[in-house]
Amino acid sequence: MKRALGSFLLWTFTITGLCWGGLAILGHWGVLTLAHPAGVVLHLLGGFGPTVGGLWVFCRGGGRLRQVPRLVFVPRRGTWWVVLLFCLAEGAVIALSSRQFNPQIPLSLVPVVFFQAALIYGGNEEVGWRGTMQPLLERAVPFPGAAVVTGLVWAGWHLPLWFVEGASQQTIPFGWFAVLAVLQSFWYGALFRRTRWVFGCNLAHGLTNTLLSLFVIQVNGLLAAGCLLLLAASLVLWYRTPWEAALGEGEKGKRTGRM
Repeated sequence: MKRALGSFLLWTFTITGLCWGGLAILGHWGVLTLAHPAGVVLHLLGGFGPTVGGLWVFCRGGGRLRQVPRLVFVPRRGTWWVVLLFCLAEGAVIALSSRQFNPQIPLSLVPVVFFQAALIYGGNEEVGWRGTMQPLLERAVPFPGAAVVTGLVWAGWHLPLWFVEGASQQTIPFGWFAVLAVLQSFWYGALFRRTRWVFGCNLAHGLTNTLLSLFVIQVNGLLAAGCLLLLAASLVLWYRTPWEAALGEGEKGKRTGRM
């Protein structure tokens, strides 16, 4: 477990550090901006660090690349509705607590924003965080501990973007971002354990990013209560998922904890 986790973190932080760290340095020198096509490419490639890290660990553990599409896109039978229900609940919490649209995001562009967020600007990371790192940690520590550690590492992985001029992360204090990352690790970790569906986590992650763009977020009692209810639901979902159901097909009797 330690070796696999170390390999994942090495690949993840090396790729992202080179891309996002390089973008931050070049921006500071006035050589390259996030709006430049080359800046966009570096930003995009950096976001795939966890994806590459997760795939590396999967293949080194005996998996084959041709197995990846099925492991990512096919949920455990009869569980897709869990992701749908969670997405509806999260959407209701954000909409009811904020109640104000961001005027900079036309409603006609929401499907495009969601598509991008689920596939290339956020959701793509889930092969690494929920498909690899969190299940590995869950083999060694209880779920709450694994979720907190994954969330904090995930937040720290984003840190270079606070030094990239024009990055959306600069609109939110890092402390609040870290709290949200920890909460999401509980939410998505429970969804993955129940469904064994990485793409379901992609969709939930993409929805979160879309909602944060679509609404003017208000930090109030309703938002806090909604997030805590989702947290409680994730704990119930994780602990009520039988061990056999938490393993993917072909993994029973061989507890790999990956994808």
